[in-house]
This record gives sequence, structure tokens and C-alpha cells, in this order.
Amino acid sequence: MGKTSFREKSPRDGGVRVGFPVVGGVCLALALSILLALPLASPSAISAEVSIPEPIFAEDQLGYRFGVASSHIKLYPDTVVEQELNFLRDARIGWLRCDFAWSDLEPRPGAWNFSGIDKVVGEAQARGVRILGILGASPSWANGGKGWNYPPTDMEAWRNYVRTVVSRYRGRVSAWEIWNEENTEAFWQPEPDLDAYLVILAAASEEIRESDPLASVVMGGVAGLDPDFLSRFLERGGAEYVDAVAYHPYPETIGEEGQPEEDTWRPKERLCRLIVDYLRNLISLYTPKELEIWLTEVGWTTCPPSPPGVDPSTQASYLLRTMINYAGTGVDRVFWYNLRDTHLNELDMYGLLGSDFNPKASYRFFSVFQEVFGRTTVDKSAPVSLYCSRPASLEAHFFRSPEGDLVLSAWKSDDVEDLLDIRVNDPSLRNPVTVDPSSGITGPTPGVTRDAGGNLLISGLTLGKTPLILHMKKVKVASVRPSQAYQHTLFLNIEDVAGTGFEEGAAVRLEAGGRVVEAFNVVRPSDEHISCTLSLLGIEPGDYDIVVTNPDGSRARLTAGFQVLPLCGTGGGAGALAFGAGAGLVAAALPLRRRSYRRGARH
Repeated sequence: MGKTSFREKSPRDGGVRVGFPVVGGVCLALALSILLALPLASPSAISAEVSIPEPIFAEDQLGYRFGVASSHIKLYPDTVVEQELNFLRDARIGWLRCDFAWSDLEPRPGAWNFSGIDKVVGEAQARGVRILGILGASPSWANGGKGWNYPPTDMEAWRNYVRTVVSRYRGRVSAWEIWNEENTEAFWQPEPDLDAYLVILAAASEEIRESDPLASVVMGGVAGLDPDFLSRFLERGGAEYVDAVAYHPYPETIGEEGQPEEDTWRPKERLCRLIVDYLRNLISLYTPKELEIWLTEVGWTTCPPSPPGVDPSTQASYLLRTMINYAGTGVDRVFWYNLRDTHLNELDMYGLLGSDFNPKASYRFFSVFQEVFGRTTVDKSAPVSLYCSRPASLEAHFFRSPEGDLVLSAWKSDDVEDLLDIRVNDPSLRNPVTVDPSSGITGPTPGVTRDAGGNLLISGLTLGKTPLILHMKKVKVASVRPSQAYQHTLFLNIEDVAGTGFEEGAAVRLEAGGRVVEAFNVVRPSDEHISCTLSLLGIEPGDYDIVVTNPDGSRARLTAGFQVLPLCGTGGGAGALAFGAGAGLVAAALPLRRRSYRRGARH
């Protein structure tokens, strides 16, 4: 069969998991009818430089790292393409992984068909979604009449394919992945051959560097981890041709000796972190080049056979745990497989959406992850202590927002419920709210108290399979206006205490060496601004901290943020002078108020 697409067999269950499109029987006829109905395009029709718009997240933000695969998208009708990309945009998913299968784009020598993929690239660009394109799937005319999963034998044709496609989408496709799971017979026939793969990789890399120097080159993601294949790849100079190595850590493809059988389908967070560390060390043995690490497929299916299938709630929980865990490892990209269920076989229900576009819980969890964690950075020194009855299975991860908020997520890696107590040694954090991962809605967290120092104590939280997410806003004082005044000033209006996290009912005071000046007439127009009045009568000169304390006990301090200036002269006479001047100002203001009132009465 001379069909265009890749497919992959899961090593453990013998089933089929889709990488490139899997088409057979009726599906083959449907795909061919779509393909033959499409108009042929000139290879250079869109060769002009086009800049990709601003992505959904900036490159230095955590949310930028996460994407979703939709391998078949170029074969779908225009309305379906638009619908899929709308779901990506609405969930703030900024990367799409899809195939640019050679056998689809050039089914006959020189007969190019770009209409489907042109639509995908254009619609993705319009939504700020970046693309990881997969290059591969040989047409039979370029590999000796064999199937799509045989490598090309006509290397000049392979080079021309890569050159033509990359040039056409220069500046519009951000990265190119060369083949897919080339370490498996399902994708590389007659059997995996690293030397043969390196030949096509080297040629593709050269053409990409020449045609679009800004595009990243990614090795074809290997199934599982396959340390032997990756070691030989690096030993034989593979790093020279790529910017990133890639692998597909589906849960059934990785494991530890002696692990419980029930762990086979769990996320295995600790092992996943060890694998990332191992791969970094492996890279460093063979090259000084700082290769990125991309996970170009990972996921769980919700198919009825269990295993490998899990229920939709478990899929959502495992997705969120996987994303939070990998966020802490610093891997450069993670792609969930797949956007939608495709039902190409009974196992292919990995989607965030059903085939009818009905969102599963996992889609909502992905969206909430991007909303809550997307702008954060990992905080590995958070002042947090956690206590539970079985700490060996406790997973806890900490993140900071640009505003200084602390986001904490915790769960049990064995899925078994436990009770959790938390201590947060930072009085500048407000009482936590609990984020519902299915909706993003926040609510009060039970069991919250504070110690005498204002530190948070949270007790009796139930923990299990689904991540607990707590968000603690940072209270911060950034500035005060005015920032100085003379001692003995009777009434001083502080026009603005600026910062973040101020609650209604917040108190303001000055502190220095045991001396305290409480503010009054405190007004909080927003959580970033407070105005108030101070009386500096009898106050010693010097630098004072400005302290804002919220009703929940959280507080922030601007050290030496206000200066009390000495008056000329000292002693009671100076005090009397300041008081007299202040009283005179108050008295002078009274007639003005009376005159203003009389003017108003005449109207």
C-alpha cells in the first residue's frame, strides 16, 4: 500500500498509536479523495518572507514550552482546521505539531499539493500559534516502490523536498522534526538503521540551515527513551545536525525494575526527572553543544480497554501532573498527543477533545495550567515545608509569578489519598486560594491560620491523584508619596502607597526601632494603591519602614521607605513652633471652608 502516513505500535500493548496519519481501508479512500480533489500549487507560491506574529506566550515564559499534536490536520476540511486552531488559541496553547508528509505533498515527482498545509500554516499564524513540522514519509517513487515508512533512496529528491517545503514556509514554521520514531520498525523499515537515519538527517539539516537559518532542527522523537539508540546517535556525531534531541515518554514505555504493576500507566514523576537529568549528562559526554530537549509526544488514551485506557478524569489529572512536573525540569518543549480523538483504531482516544470536538476534562485542565502557570517561573527555594503521613509519594512543586505570587501544587504519585499540612515562612503572602483545575475558579482554602510572626499554617488538606493548586498573592510595598516630612507635622496626607496585594481594610504604619506611627483615614481605591494620613507630632527624626498589614494577617514592608526630617533647633521651643505653625494652617483653612460654603449657598 503506497499510503502517506506513519503509525506506531505501542511496545507494551501491541496496539497502534498515531504519530503521522494512520490510514487504511475506508480511511485510505477518504484521504485519497480529499487529496485528489485539492488543486496543485507551485512550490514557490508562498516563498516570500513573512514574520510570525507575537506568540501566545513570550519565549521566556513557562507557557511557551507546551504544545499539542494534530498530525492529520492538513487533510481536514477548512472549517475543521479553523475549529481545531480555535480550540488551541482558546486554551492558550501556543505550539502545534503536525506532519508535512512528503508522500502527501509530492505524490508524483514535481506534482506538489500545498493547499491543505497552506491553510494550516496561515490559520496558525493568524492565531499566534507556532508550528513544529514533521518532515518524512517517503513517496513510493522516491524509495524504490516501497511504503511510506521506508527511507528515501533518491537523496536528491529528499533534499529537494526538504528545500522546497522549508523555503515555502520560511519564517512561518518555527521548527522541523526529521522523521518520527525512527528507532521502531513501525516507522523505519525494514528495521531501524541509525546510519541510514543519519544520512537523511544530515542532508535535511543542511537544506534547512540554508533555506531558513532561524528555524530549529529537531531529531525525530524516539519511541520511549531508548538509551542505546540515543547514545549511538550522539557518539556518531548526530548533535552536529540538530538543535534538539527528542523522545516520547509514554508511561508504558518507561519504567523501573521491580515497580508495582499498577505504576505502569502512572506518570512516574521522579523517574521522568531522572531521565531528563540522564539525557543532559549523556549529551555532555559527546558534545559541548547545548542541545535542547523536546518531548514531541506524550499522553494517555481514554479508550475502553483498560489498560491502556484510563477514564477521562484520570487522563486530566495525569496530564496536569505531567505538565507541572516537566515544567520543573526545564525541558524546552512538551507536546501532548493528541488534540482530538481520531478513532483510526480502538486505542486512538488520546485527544483533549472527542472526535466531535466535545472537550474532555483534560482540555480544561490544560487551559487552566496555561492560565495559572503560564507566566510563572520555577521557584526551587520557596520557603515552604510540607508534612504528610507518606512523604515518599508526595510530589510538591513551587512557582512564582512576575508579581511575586507563590503558586504551589502537590499530589500523591501513587494516587492514594493522604492528609497534607503546609507551613509557608513568608508573612508577605496573603491567605491562599484553592484553584479548581477543571475551571480555574478560586475559592477559600480551609484550615488556614498564622503564627505570631505572620507565617502561614495550613492543615488537613486532602491530597490524592489530582493536583492541589494553591495561589498565594504577594503583598508588596513599592513606593510612597511623599516619602519624607518634617517631624512634628500635625497632619500629613500620604497621597499614594503603591504596591500589590492590598486588601480592603488594610492598615498602614511607620516602624523604626520599636517606634510605631499608625496611619488613619486609610483609603484603598484598589489592590495596588492606598492613601492615608499620618501625624508626626512628637516623632523622632530618622528613617522609618512603611508596613502594610492586611486583615488576613499578611503584611509587606518597605525598609527605610519614609524619612522624618528634623526641624531646625531642638527641644520644647521647636516643638511649640511646629505645633503653632500646624495650628495656624488648620485655623487658616477654616475661613476658606466657610467662605466656600457661603458661595455654594447663593447658588
